[in-house]
Amino acid sequence: MAEARRRILTVFAGLPGGQTSGAQRMAWRTTAALARRGHIVAVRTDAAPPSEVDTAFAEPAGFVPDVVHAYDLALPGAVVLARDLARRCGAVFVLTPASAPSVWPDVDLGARLCAAAEALFLLTPAEAAALRAFGADPARLRTLPSAPDLAGRPDPDGFRARHGIAGPLVLFLGRRVATKGYRVLLDAAPRVWADHPGTTFAFAGPYAEPGAAAAFAAADPRIRDLGVLDEQAKHDALAACDVFCLPTSADVFPLVFAEAWSLARPVVTGRFPGVRDVVGDGVDGLVVAARAADVAAAVGRLLADPALRAALGARGRARVAATMGWDRVAAAVEAGYPGYRTTFSAPPRSNRS
Repeated sequence: MAEARRRILTVFAGLPGGQTSGAQRMAWRTTAALARRGHIVAVRTDAAPPSEVDTAFAEPAGFVPDVVHAYDLALPGAVVLARDLARRCGAVFVLTPASAPSVWPDVDLGARLCAAAEALFLLTPAEAAALRAFGADPARLRTLPSAPDLAGRPDPDGFRARHGIAGPLVLFLGRRVATKGYRVLLDAAPRVWADHPGTTFAFAGPYAEPGAAAAFAAADPRIRDLGVLDEQAKHDALAACDVFCLPTSADVFPLVFAEAWSLARPVVTGRFPGVRDVVGDGVDGLVVAARAADVAAAVGRLLADPALRAALGARGRARVAATMGWDRVAAAVEAGYPGYRTTFSAPPRSNRS
């Protein structure tokens, strides 16, 4: 291992009601991968670990970290605690913002926390540009790849049988908040049914805003509300779908895109800042405005063209195999901790031929 063994404390907050975010999953998986690489790791959080992380990484007696690594400026309270802890114990403070500035509850606080970090771990050039606009030192910006986070072996046929789905399946998987676009997809469904009446739209993820549950109360029977799925059921659902659709308008790099691609499923996404660095339009997915008519047109185009679906999914899977994985993420984090000077460089872009 090129990097010296370090004592690393990972700090992040949980969501209300046991909800899980991509930032939490990134924190758990990266910490586990760093442990596999020989570092001494511990975690401070109120979020439960994923099922495949077989330890909570409790702090051993007398543990004093060399590095305090905080995640997610959408929940900045834990990041403040991490910064203050690093100051008290003389550790290096580093930060993975993990969310778009548009969803930070306190943009000024977020900018101050970015300025306090000795390294910032980012997923796209657009995220780097946004932080430079807040005054972040370019020399402190570090590149991270993404990675799928799937458990077990998928059973798509079993998933379809359990839910009585025989025809095309469009899947939404995410927190049900306005920026993720679940209402946009609900509004798009009748437009899709005009040409593809046998299509099922399945929605999975927590109700994360007022009125989210009510949106599904009297839905067409071709709308399936799956609630919150466990890790195996999520894997099954992704493998069972024909199209994965997350018409998000505020994201950095949704992990679920990497998961869909790892199963050779094409994605439909809304336009969010930096989307060109995440999804290659016409390469591994379709990028459209987060409006019902545009989303319906994209979904309908994929349902009508199995060859296009297969080509986009295959290119997505090849991209995951070539550039993504938690060991790659951990290696980039390890090399990016202060003491290793790096500059931001763009990860491979999916829309380059």
